[in-house]
Amino acid sequence: MEPLTHLPPSLVPSWERSKRYGVDPRRANNELLPKGELKDRKEQMKEWLNAASDIFEQMYGMLRKSPYMVIVSDREGYVIATWGDPPFTDRARKVWLDEGANWHERIKGTNAIGTALAERQPISVVGEQHYCEENHFLTCYATPLYAPTGELLGVLDISGDARMHHPHTMGMVLTAAQACQTRLLLQSVRRELVLTFREADTLAEGYGRPLIAVDANGLISRINQDGARLLNTPQAECIGQPLTRWFEPQDAKALLSLKDAAELPVKAPSGTSWIARPVLDERKRTHRVLLSPPSASERKNAAPPSVPPEETVRISLERGIASCPKFQKALKLAIHVSRTDATILLRGETGTGKDLVAREIHKRSGRTGPLVVVNCGAIPESLLEAELFGYEKGAFTGARNGGHRGKFEAAHKGTLFLDEIGEMPLSSQAVLLRILEEKQVTRIGSNRPIPVDVRIITATNRDLAREVRENRFRADLYYRICEVEIHLPPLRERSDLFLLAEYFLEQVSRELNIDPVRLSDEVREMLSRYHWPGNIRELRQVLRQAVFHAHFVRGSSALSAEDLVFPQAQAGKPDASSHSVSLEEQEAETIAQAIRISRGNLSKAARMLGIGRTTLYRKLNRYPGLKNIRVQHQRHG
Repeated sequence: MEPLTHLPPSLVPSWERSKRYGVDPRRANNELLPKGELKDRKEQMKEWLNAASDIFEQMYGMLRKSPYMVIVSDREGYVIATWGDPPFTDRARKVWLDEGANWHERIKGTNAIGTALAERQPISVVGEQHYCEENHFLTCYATPLYAPTGELLGVLDISGDARMHHPHTMGMVLTAAQACQTRLLLQSVRRELVLTFREADTLAEGYGRPLIAVDANGLISRINQDGARLLNTPQAECIGQPLTRWFEPQDAKALLSLKDAAELPVKAPSGTSWIARPVLDERKRTHRVLLSPPSASERKNAAPPSVPPEETVRISLERGIASCPKFQKALKLAIHVSRTDATILLRGETGTGKDLVAREIHKRSGRTGPLVVVNCGAIPESLLEAELFGYEKGAFTGARNGGHRGKFEAAHKGTLFLDEIGEMPLSSQAVLLRILEEKQVTRIGSNRPIPVDVRIITATNRDLAREVRENRFRADLYYRICEVEIHLPPLRERSDLFLLAEYFLEQVSRELNIDPVRLSDEVREMLSRYHWPGNIRELRQVLRQAVFHAHFVRGSSALSAEDLVFPQAQAGKPDASSHSVSLEEQEAETIAQAIRISRGNLSKAARMLGIGRTTLYRKLNRYPGLKNIRVQHQRHG
C-alpha cells in the first residue's frame, strides 16, 4: 500500500515506519492488556490523572453527545482512560479504540496517538491518512504530555468521525495539554514543599550527625560536610552522584525499596555503618531516603547490622552452605531483598543451595503465609496447570470429586517457590504470566477468579536470557520474575570446600556416634582436584559414603583415597551442550576425570568409579585416548 498523493509530508516517515514494522493496512493488529495489568498501569498514572481530571471532564463536557471522544494513553501507547458517548464510542470500540488497547505505531500503523509518541510532537491524522483501512473513518488530534521533570507521561488525544473534521480541534487539544502540564507543575511544587518540610523534620532529628539525602533515582540530593567526610569525598562532588559509588549496588537497591517507616542498617565497603530512613509522600511511597550513622543509643539498642559476617556464617553452617565470600555476597543480597516485594530469580547449577536460599528469603520476608515449593521439572506437562492453578470437580477425567486447591491458593499471603522454572512449557508460562499480572487465579473448570497475594521466587540452572533469545522462554514472563537475579556460585568456584567437607563429616560422625572423621592430605588433594558437577549435594553424598566405608569396612577414623567413590553419572565436567554428547563420550570423560584426580593410579581410579581394575583396563582399550591421559599424569605425578 503506497502513501496517498495528498499525504502531508509530516506523516510520510510514520507510514515508512509502519511498513517496516510489518503492519498490514488491510488487517490491523490488536493488542489488549489483561485486566490486572490495565489496573496496574492506571494506578501508575493515577496521581497525574487525578490532578487533571477536571480538565478532562471539561473537554468531555464540550464534546458531549457529539461523535468525538477524549483519550489519554500512557507512554507505550496503551489507552488508559476515555470519555465519550455512544454511538461513536461503540464504533470506536469495534476498532479497539478503548481502554487497554495498544495504539503504538508497531500495532496500528500511522495514527495520532502512536505517531505523537514516535515524533514527540502534536500530530493530526485524518481519514485515509491512517495507515490501516479500518481506521479511515477516524479523525484524530494528539499531543504528548510531559511531567514537570520533562519525563514523557503519555498522550492526550481527541478522536472523532472523519466527516466532522475541524482543524480548530487541535487547538483545543494543545490548550488542554498546556493546562494539564501547568496543573502538574503546581502539584509538584506543593508536593515538594510538603516533602521538604518532612525531610527537614527528619534532618533535624539527626542534627550534629553525618547526613545523606538520596532521591528516588538513587542519586545524592543533599549531604552535609560530616557526611561527605565519611565518604572521603568533597561535599560539592557528592551532589548528583549515584549512591552506588560508595555502597554496594544491592544495598542501594534495598534501601530504595523501603516501605512505610521501616529502617534499614547498611554498611559501606569502607566499613562505615549507616541507618537508612525513608521520607514518604502522601501516598506512603518512598520519595527520598536519608542516611546517617546510628547514634550511641541506636548502636546499643538496635538489632545487629543487616547481615553481619558471624550471622551469615551461622546461617550458612546450619544449612550446610558455609562462608565463601562469593556465596556470602549472594546471601547478603537475598536477605536484603527479602524485605521487599521484588520477584527473585535464583540462578545456579544443580546442588548449589537455591532451595536453601529461597527458604531463608521467605523466613525473613515477614509474610504470614507458608512457603510452597513446586518443582516445575518434576510435574508432567499435562498436570502442571492443574497443580499450580487448581481445578473444580469434574474439570477433567480423573479430577477429584471435591476439586483441588492449586499451589497459588496454598501460598496465599506467603511465598511460592517455583524451582526449575526453565522447564515450564510455553503454554503454562502464558497462564502464569496472566496470574502474576492480574494477581488472581482461576481454577480449571471455573470462571470465578480468586484473588491471591503471593511472593514469587523462582530458580533455574539455565541461562534464561539465552532461552528468551532462542524463543524457549517468554520475554515478558522473564522480566516479571527477574526483578532481582541472585547467582549462586558452583562449588568449584568456592573457597570453602574443606570447611564444607569438615562440616559434613562432623554431621555424619554425630549421626553414627563415632569420633570425628578426619581428612588426610591425600583426600584433600583429591577433593580439590575434582570438578563437582553435583556441587554441595554431591559433596555431601560422596563424604557420607566415604565415612561409611572408612568406619564399617576399614575400621578407620581417617578417610583415604580408597573410601572416595565419585558418582559415575555425574563425574564428567558439566557443559552447556552436554545434552547433545553421546553416552560413549560421557563415559570416556568420566574415566578421564578419575584418572586425572588419581594422578594416573588406575587402582584408585577404579575405586573412585566403583568398578573393578579389569573393567577399567577393558575400557582403556575401548577408548585409546585415555591411555595418553594416564601417561601424562604419571609423568607429572
